Amino acid sequence: MSVVEDSFEYLDAPVERIAGADVPMPYAANLERMAVPQVEDIVRAAKRACYRAVPMAATA
Repeated sequence: MSVVEDSFEYLDAPVERIAGADVPMPYAANLERMAVPQVEDIVRAAKRACYRAVPMAATA
């Protein structure tokens, strides 16, 4: 079961998946960091979901 299946009616924003890039997994460490989601990517997506309903007047 997932959040979407169990409590869809309680969600205020659509579910957003954070996944790796659609590329073969590279062996080089620097390329691997670009292919796999990083902490910053996850934080950015969480903030995008949390602040989606903020009125425009509140952002000024």
